[in-house]
Amino acid sequence: MTNNPANVRPFDLTPLAELPEYNQAAHALNKLVHAMTRADIAMTQTEWLTAVRDMTAGIPFTDMCNHCRNLDLPTAPAKAEIKDGWLTGYYICHCGYRWTCGWSTRSPEYF
Repeated sequence: MTNNPANVRPFDLTPLAELPEYNQAAHALNKLVHAMTRADIAMTQTEWLTAVRDMTAGIPFTDMCNHCRNLDLPTAPAKAEIKDGWLTGYYICHCGYRWTCGWSTRSPEYF
């Protein structure tokens, strides 16, 4: 997009924005941007948008940590590898525990 460094395109998310979770998700992403700044993690706008897209695409593959068993905070994959119809998710829980879990790429879509 010419003269659009934020890489924002026209959109209408009104039906989603009417849900309280919409602003909660936006707030969480904004907190992530600030945490990245504090951690000195640099990304271009395009890299950020790709990371958010990949994060949301991984939501159907969230898993529970066997270490802390926090049922209220499922963990999304930090990394995904796809091979031969199989997704291997690499997870990092907020408690620091790390693990992998395999999923068929034929698993139902999130929606």
